[in-house]
This record gives sequence, structure tokens and C-alpha cells, in this order.
Amino acid sequence: MIKAYNNTWVTNIYVREIAAGWVSKNLLTKEQEAKIRTAYPDAFYRPGIFVTIGLFVFTSIACLFFGGFVSLFFIDSVSGDSFEALSVICAAGFFGALEFAIRDRKLFHSGVDNALLYAAIGCCFSFFVLTIEGEKPWLYCFLSLFLLVPAMLRYADFLMTVMTYLVALALVALIFAESSLGKALLPFAIMIFSFLSYMLVSRNTSIYYRKCRQVLEVLSLITFYLGGNYYVVREGNAMLNDLPVSTQIAFSYLFYFFTAAIPAAYIWLGLKKHDRLLLVIGLLALGASVVTYRMYFIQLTASQELTIAGLFTIVVSILLIKYLETPKYGVSDEPEEQRKFAYLETVLVAEVLGQTPQDKGIEFGGGNFGGGGAGEAY
Repeated sequence: MIKAYNNTWVTNIYVREIAAGWVSKNLLTKEQEAKIRTAYPDAFYRPGIFVTIGLFVFTSIACLFFGGFVSLFFIDSVSGDSFEALSVICAAGFFGALEFAIRDRKLFHSGVDNALLYAAIGCCFSFFVLTIEGEKPWLYCFLSLFLLVPAMLRYADFLMTVMTYLVALALVALIFAESSLGKALLPFAIMIFSFLSYMLVSRNTSIYYRKCRQVLEVLSLITFYLGGNYYVVREGNAMLNDLPVSTQIAFSYLFYFFTAAIPAAYIWLGLKKHDRLLLVIGLLALGASVVTYRMYFIQLTASQELTIAGLFTIVVSILLIKYLETPKYGVSDEPEEQRKFAYLETVLVAEVLGQTPQDKGIEFGGGNFGGGGAGEAY
């Protein structure tokens, strides 16, 4: 699949980010960073976050106006065929504008190209729905993958990556939900799909797909845990079988084990591999597992639960911070990088709290001799 963005410039951006991180850790000097930026240039247009949001909104509105303008030519024939033709024309126009913006304007996830991509994909989805109206949902998911996968591989877009994974997961779930046996095996199918996705994605080392890989790893880890979580499986079984109240499920002890073992495995692998992603998701999954066990086995009031959870979190945090003041096993309590919006936070705090006190004018009273402000000293 041909990549839409200049792969060399994308690699140079990554090198610059690494260099900037090393400068913040005093591993490089400013002069060395300047030489690196000169040796690894990029000509992409990459505005700030607020400008990107503004460009995205403006381009989205422009796409709506373009669709409305094209629809004027089909106003006399309101039928399914006319809407299909409108979708094809708009999709072609948006894809053409997207390729032009990337090639000639050197845009790189700057808001304009994102909006054009989403508009084009939306028009293609509309064409699919209008063409095969009334078919089974899994067929829509299957056909959508022929559009989403190439879009993800070509543009390496965050939202396209999320949609591709969720649609593929929905396809697996819908196929298994067609039969009673499939419903019983659905949790295992989700876990297998998530595991295979994680293994496949983790082997990709391309810098071009670096952020896509991170997104897919997060989604794979989350869905693998959810597929083995007892609460999710039990409530999902009741929903699929139209049961008014969830009942005990088959292989319940196996899912009890998964609910506890998966977070523990995530945390252990995260510490062993020095993988922050695994560690953080493992800690979050551990919290979800505690909530799951509480719902079925532990009967405490809300205040008791919050008190115990708060005390446990505080004690563990203090012990870990004290223990990791000196890095051990490659793990430290020091932050990996500076927060990206620390400067913005400083500006906002100064704006809210840094107001100059207003002059209250002349105040009378407070004197210690004669009143009215008079005293024995001037």
C-alpha cells in the first residue's frame, strides 16, 4: 500500500521528537538538537492543536456546503439512484481534494486532511448502505473493511485505526451471534481475535504506523480483558439471549480466573518488559476486576468501599514512590517526559489567580491614638 505522506519526513519528525525528549533530560544540548533538526528536516504543515481544531471544523462545514451544492443537480429526481450518485461524486471530490492537499500543500494531520478523509469515508459508507439496503449487519461490516483497511494503511489516521479495529471486532461478534453455539463461544472468539491482533500489530516496527500501532495495542489489550471479564460475559449473555435477569454462565470459574489473572499478567509483563502501556492497562483492569468481584461477592456500603480503596491506593502509592526513588529493575518514579500542556496550564492559572488586587482607596480606622487612623507614628 502506497503511503500518502512522505515517509522520510515522518521519520524525521520522530527523530526530532526523540531529540527534544533527550534535551529535556539533559542528554543533549540545545546546540546538538539544532544540528539534528537541520540534518533531519521536514516540510509538513503542522499547526497547533487549536488551529488544527479550527481548520477541521471549517473544512467540515465546507464539505457540507459542497455536498449541498452538488445535491442541487439532483433535486428533480429524489430516488435511491440519485443519492447513490451523489455519494459517489462527493466521495470522489473529497478524495481528490485530500490527495491534492497532502501532495501540494504538505499537510500532515493538520485538520484539513482529517476532515476530508472522514467526509470521503462517510460518503462511501452512505453508498454501501444505499446499495445493499436491508442486508444483515455483518455484511456491512465486511464490506466496510475493504474501505477502512486501505484508508488506515495509506493515511495512518487515528480515527480510521479505531474504526477498523472496532468494525473487525463487530464482524467477529455478529458472525458468532448467529447461532446458539456461537453465542456460547463468543467470549473466547473475542479473546482469540484480540490476542492475534496484538501479536500481529506488535511485530510492526514502521515509524509511519507508530501511533496506529499504539492505538491497536491499547484496543487489543482492552478487548482481550473484556472478553474474559466475568461481569461482561454474564451481562452480555443475558443481553444476547433476551433474559430479563442475568443468570450464572457456563465455565463461570474459568471467567473468575480470567478476571483476576489477566490484569496480573498485564502488570507482570509491563514490569518485566518495561512497557508502560501494559502496566497502565493492567492497573486499570485490576480496578475493574475489583469492582467485578465486589458486585457478586463483597457486600459493603459505598462509604466503606471508598474509604478502603482510598487508603489502599494512598498506602501503595507512598510505598512505591519511596521504593522507586532509586531506580530498580529499570523502573523509576520519575516522569518519562514533560507534560505537553504544562505551559498552557501556567497561563490559565496566571489568568485566573494572578489578578492584580484592586486599590480599595482610603481606609479609616485602625489607629492606636485618637482614632480615625491617627497614631503616635507617621
